[in-house]
Amino acid sequence: MNLKNKILLALLGILPVMSVAQDKKVWASGAARSIFQQNNLTSAGDTITPKRLNSGHTLVDLAVNAKPNDQTFIHGMVRIRNDFGGFWNSGVTFDIRQLYVKGLVKDAIRYQLGDINYKLTPYTFYSQSEELSGHQTEILNIYRDITQYDMFFSNDNTWRQQGAAVDFTLDFTKIIKEANVNLFASRNRPSDFNQQSDRIFLGGNANITIIDKLKVGVNYIDLMDVAGTARTNKEFHNPVISGTTEYSKALNGIDLRFQSESGVSQMYELNGTSPALKDYFVDLKLQGILKKIPINFGFNYINVGPQFRSIGAQTKRVNFSGQNRLYSVYGLNQQTRAINSADLLQDAALYQLSFNPDLDDYNPAFQNIQPYGTATPNRKGLILNINHESKTKSYELGATYKNLSEVVGQGTIDLRKFSEISANGILRIHKLLSNYKNILEISTGVSSGVTKRTTAFPLANVDLSNLLADFGFKVGMSKNLDLLLNYRIVNAKGIEFKSVRGSFTEVIDFDKYETQLSEKLLVVAMRYSFSEKNKLNLVWQKINWEDSKSGKNNYGMSQFAVVYSLMF
Repeated sequence: MNLKNKILLALLGILPVMSVAQDKKVWASGAARSIFQQNNLTSAGDTITPKRLNSGHTLVDLAVNAKPNDQTFIHGMVRIRNDFGGFWNSGVTFDIRQLYVKGLVKDAIRYQLGDINYKLTPYTFYSQSEELSGHQTEILNIYRDITQYDMFFSNDNTWRQQGAAVDFTLDFTKIIKEANVNLFASRNRPSDFNQQSDRIFLGGNANITIIDKLKVGVNYIDLMDVAGTARTNKEFHNPVISGTTEYSKALNGIDLRFQSESGVSQMYELNGTSPALKDYFVDLKLQGILKKIPINFGFNYINVGPQFRSIGAQTKRVNFSGQNRLYSVYGLNQQTRAINSADLLQDAALYQLSFNPDLDDYNPAFQNIQPYGTATPNRKGLILNINHESKTKSYELGATYKNLSEVVGQGTIDLRKFSEISANGILRIHKLLSNYKNILEISTGVSSGVTKRTTAFPLANVDLSNLLADFGFKVGMSKNLDLLLNYRIVNAKGIEFKSVRGSFTEVIDFDKYETQLSEKLLVVAMRYSFSEKNKLNLVWQKINWEDSKSGKNNYGMSQFAVVYSLMF
């Protein structure tokens, strides 16, 4: 009996049990969706690439939830997918999408085995958001939500791992009020029984509440090889340890909160020849809320050393060395198509879940100031932000300013200087019109960044500018029917030098990077909402891509899609 038949028999055996369960010890949940896409690519002089591509799929994620007792919860999910064009089961696939057990031991210790979603701090274990996601309007999230769901990404910045996690709380009567302890371990890579050892990722933290307004903590992670699991005595390690503090105080109508995190990292190889890397980071943050207005504001100072390495925090969601699934090659020469902003929204093949010791590749045209998020090495400076929402929620405004530089120069003693200003806002016009019942919203978001370096050798000068601008509209046609629109501009222009790194992430050379990128993405959709968790979208989008410095042909790519989604 093959695996497909076994899964089907298991589902058929479980469903009757769920249907007769009286006390909710076993129940079903999951999701379903259906997508049909018609794609078109045009490029001057291209007579080879197919002009139109049709694709789509229907899938159901069926989860069985079981609670055999008050201390145990079991969750297993099977994905059944049928790609359009497959007939008589030839296009049907079955996968175990999720499987975990969690529970409580003696009402004190919580545990989870199997699939776990976990994070610690932005410098130890943290899933940084992907590029160009800072101004996501509702229409752009139609595809992004699907990609994030498939890749287990969420807005809480957790990483999906397979392993075990334990957490518990200790209560005290003197000085210390309580201590929360979290521990986890996951398998990052299996042994090949030759030169590749088993590699595990482990760590945890302890957060101690001294008084209601003062908390301190310690965090530790390590990506490490397990000795004796392969025919090699080399052992890779990347330990990171940090300490945190948090203090809150109300002062003259202002709620203030001071947070800090600082720590050190190492990357080394026992019995190896690679150079050991050691460095530090410091992050100081003051946040406040003016309750009467209300306004949120923040001041943040960071200093991250050039050799700071934290794989759990620096691994990128997007694999820029990967390949697009849609029109991966085009043109008379069948050249590789560069990743564009539309690909980042909907191509799950470009995303990754596993960690590796290398600093991942990135695209300076999309993000050059902090390509590895908060934990980007060799950065120091100030970050300021302010946000305001009206009491009637009729509008929201926000702005962020970054003024950073390198800690040490690379290839020269002269430092790169980085600056970026971002602003976003949303105006809910329907809340200002007492007689207008349907939704009417206008939103915008703009980010402008500059990287500069001036040296005694003009050929080593750096001057790169980036621009992201989004303009969105949402118009309620009726109670359940909405018209959505977004126009996105992505521009980048100038010269930068990307670091070429050795096998241990050390800088060994530099590659000149030059771009004059222009992307224009228009997305229009009609959405009918059967309920908050059940929606039908008709989506049309077109992107025009140009980069005269890339050596690649300009192209235009359009897409019409029907997207149906259901959560249950």
